Amino acid sequence: MNAQIATAVEQQGAVSEDINRSIINIRDAADTNVQTGQNNLQSAKSVAQLTSALSELAKQFWEKRG
Repeated sequence: MNAQIATAVEQQGAVSEDINRSIINIRDAADTNVQTGQNNLQSAKSVAQLTSALSELAKQFWEKRG
């Protein structure tokens, strides 16, 4: 009986360690996703600024031609 309890406790410990590793992996993936999202937001802002600048240049070009 004691051997069975010891085995069960050992198995539960192993499962707990696996769950802990999985949670850490999920946290790391979430952190990576947050960073990627922030990078994407910054890139989108840069593209919007460049688009605005290009639009202004195109406007000036067409005004000078007309």
